[in-house]
Amino acid sequence: MDERLRFVVECLAGDETMVALCAAYGISRKNGYKWLGRYREFGPEGLHDLPRAPLNQGRATAQDLVERIVAAKELHPLWGPKKIVARLRRTAPEFMWPSASTVGAILARHGLVRARKRPRLRACGNGPWPQPQEPNAVWTGDHKGWFRTRDGWRCEPLTVMDASSRYLLALEATGSTADSEAWPVFERLF
Repeated sequence: MDERLRFVVECLAGDETMVALCAAYGISRKNGYKWLGRYREFGPEGLHDLPRAPLNQGRATAQDLVERIVAAKELHPLWGPKKIVARLRRTAPEFMWPSASTVGAILARHGLVRARKRPRLRACGNGPWPQPQEPNAVWTGDHKGWFRTRDGWRCEPLTVMDASSRYLLALEATGSTADSEAWPVFERLF
């Protein structure tokens, strides 16, 4: 900022040409004229860096469409973005309506949606499991979910696996998840 101000002061003094001043300050003539023009228009405040973000977003939803979307949500608070877009497309097909996800973002920006309560995750299993240091140090046993065989028998597959090598030690068809059916499999493996 100070260097720009010194440049402008020297330029307005008129002792040097624009080409010589720009060369002395290591800037292009285009930048030199830009700083001089900003100083003449805005004073010393014009020499600050301006934000580089565009003033308007080219793909932003038009304000009149946003107002219609917000009005539809306020009129029908229980409608979600999909229904709002479907109804608006049906009633005014001449407009290019945004996608349901964009409508959801618009409604969120206007504070018209509540965050859903996420279901609490239940603890599964009895972990955390110890990290296996070598093969046969940790085995895992699991019933994989039942199914009926062709003769109507309920099959509960029991798998026993080595946690280190991922080698399948046993795959047994048991009739239930009862200990009395699983223990013989483990005794045979041990």
